[in-house]
Amino acid sequence: HLKRYSSVVSPGTYIMIPTMATLPERVGQLFWIGFEGNAWNRPLEELLAEVRPGGVIFFQRNIASRQEFAELVRQIAAALSLPPSQPPLLAIDLEGGKVDRFREALAPLPSARDAARAGLARELGRVAGREVAAFSLNVDFAPVLDLGLPESESVLGSQTAGASAEQVARFGEEFLTGLAESGVLGCGKHFPGLGSGCLDSHLAMPQIEKDAALLWEQDLFPYRALASRLPMVMVAHAAYPALDPGSSDANPTQLLPASLSRNIVSGLLKGRMGYPGLVLCDDLEMQGVLEGRSIGEAGVAAVRSGCDLLLVCQHAANVRAAFEAVLREAERDSDFRAMVEEAAQKVLRARQRLPAAQPVSSADSD
Repeated sequence: HLKRYSSVVSPGTYIMIPTMATLPERVGQLFWIGFEGNAWNRPLEELLAEVRPGGVIFFQRNIASRQEFAELVRQIAAALSLPPSQPPLLAIDLEGGKVDRFREALAPLPSARDAARAGLARELGRVAGREVAAFSLNVDFAPVLDLGLPESESVLGSQTAGASAEQVARFGEEFLTGLAESGVLGCGKHFPGLGSGCLDSHLAMPQIEKDAALLWEQDLFPYRALASRLPMVMVAHAAYPALDPGSSDANPTQLLPASLSRNIVSGLLKGRMGYPGLVLCDDLEMQGVLEGRSIGEAGVAAVRSGCDLLLVCQHAANVRAAFEAVLREAERDSDFRAMVEEAAQKVLRARQRLPAAQPVSSADSD
């Protein structure tokens, strides 16, 4: 059951991608899910079998010890690697500083801001990449490409490399280079930029009141500069009236977050900027996207906006609710189904090209 598709890596070359037999399998490719617990168990096995997600994200709660975590990753990869040549996307947030999921299992890493000031961005990426690859993970949800502006200091703090767009872009390029040395993919976040926001999108939806021209010159500069280097981009749950003055269909007075905005995801990122890589929305369990809508409605809207992947980071009930909503919409609407199928094939192409992680000794001993 194989079919040839053109590779987006090199014109004129082809890669072999398994044809998925069912619509639920295609929908599953769009999901990048987290889970509770730190060991392989029946509920986790059933969730993976039911959804067949394209990716899994791990958090500190999933790490009991280095040896146990390495075994858990192996079991999850084995369950989702069908065929074996097509491993799932396996990710963790390893920025350094306050966002360091390996802080307890391994030595803590310095923050992006400290590394940038010391001229050690590539070294931070190199160490982060080695730690990620040590556990056979292949994606680090970093670097943060938000500008470190006064408005967001209380929320982002040292997660940002600096206030200058050029400085942030330089940091991002060096960090990505360091990750690549271990065969690890990076992810630029949080598009179009949270530097001018004063709210935490985990708790509420920030509204970025900034002129479109300034956003293009400042916040969007790192993404424009790194468009050819970023394997994937994460879209924020924040509203940008200057980029999309439209409102939610369900609530005409409510602005749409970027993650659900077709003008921003398909029009700006994929269209005007010509970004070719994977596009994923931030966690659909965050309140910044759930104001006025269910998680199922948010998942459907994110696919319609042009997101290729949907993050649902913790609760199995939420994973199932979002999955079932997207599946029902794909069964009902042929245009939406075509969007799902296009995104699923894009995810499969990315999985086909995943570099093999090179485990190092830090994961082998406890």
